[in-house]
Amino acid sequence: MQIIFHVDNIEEYLQRSKDYNFPDPPDRCPHSDCKCRVKLKKHGFYYRYYLDGPNCVKIAIRRYICPVCKRTLSYLPDFCIPHFQYSFNMIVKSLKETLTREKTLSSFINDLKRNFPTILFSRQHIYFYTKRIMNNLSFIIYGLRQIDPYIKLFEVSSQRERAREILDIINIVPLFSQQFYAHCQKSFLAPLT
Repeated sequence: MQIIFHVDNIEEYLQRSKDYNFPDPPDRCPHSDCKCRVKLKKHGFYYRYYLDGPNCVKIAIRRYICPVCKRTLSYLPDFCIPHFQYSFNMIVKSLKETLTREKTLSSFINDLKRNFPTILFSRQHIYFYTKRIMNNLSFIIYGLRQIDPYIKLFEVSSQRERAREILDIINIVPLFSQQFYAHCQKSFLAPLT
């Protein structure tokens, strides 16, 4: 299980790594089949990659363990998306550019490679993210309405235009990834099963 927490300064998190001032764990086990009121214990770290523009770094993720059920809990910073190495900003920016591009996909990918030489973006990445956002539009709209029931959506003629509109809204909702995960218990890019 993961809890997404807000990080004010990404550079500080990247520099301090394991020495970052992580939030205190909840006072009860968050797993639905346990829920014991117990002090969770620190259970080390695991590492994952964070890819964002010029940054391609391995970051430390704090883990806690419940002494009763022996299940773990990870504290994931909000600039990361659960199960994705690319950052929220990088994914949303590439999706927006993909859905609004006026040039070929090859030239678009070449521009990405030129701007971010340390990060691999391939045709498969672009198709994967585009397909996932298109498949999840209804789920994302549901999540946005959970965050703010007064969000207005305009009448659009195509699913592609709807996706562009949703990406514009996602960009302005503060702490979108964190709020979406808190309301829906999934990432906005999670596969719908």
